[in-house]
Amino acid sequence: MMLNTQSSPTRDKVLGIIKREAEVTVKQLTTELEITPMAIRGHLSKLEKDQLIKVGNLKQKLGRPLQVFSLTEKGDACFPKNYGQFSVDILESLQELDDGHTLNKVVAIREGKIIQERIEYLSSAGTAEEKMTLYTQYLDEMGYMPQLVKTNETQFILHENNCALKDIANNFSFCCSSEMNILKAVFSEAKVSRIANQLKCDSKCSYQFDF
Repeated sequence: MMLNTQSSPTRDKVLGIIKREAEVTVKQLTTELEITPMAIRGHLSKLEKDQLIKVGNLKQKLGRPLQVFSLTEKGDACFPKNYGQFSVDILESLQELDDGHTLNKVVAIREGKIIQERIEYLSSAGTAEEKMTLYTQYLDEMGYMPQLVKTNETQFILHENNCALKDIANNFSFCCSSEMNILKAVFSEAKVSRIANQLKCDSKCSYQFDF
């Protein structure tokens, strides 16, 4: 397991042990990895700084509480997940159910919920630039690794360097058209066009907004 943060084989092992045990002490890690407590604490400090682990206290019958370390949500996300394939399997079953009619309804319901959520998120924005900046922040929180470029007073280019739905979109092209439906509804005052698409071998997905 290699992490996207500045990691090391030892820190990866520390994370693996914490994942396996749920909660660990410095003594447990020292014993299993056969390195000094000082070295262990150095790795734990780095992992805590990267927000991959958190520190808690375990009450004991005698003496002071014992420090225990566990994963944060960010730390747990470092481990492989197979959500993409699970989602693909579900969508394939829905598509086969009744010639895709139920799937189309599900997609429409999803679009409606996302549109409402994003409109509410952007409700505090006054100008087009404020809205685009706030939307970029929203995408960043969702893991899209966005970059916003202002080309002139009324035009913006939004790059998405990570496609959160790529595993699904590779199998179901409607994901791309659904995203366009959402963008056009959320930015109804602008002309929105896709100018780059990862599924067409571009390095990123990019959208142009003309207000």
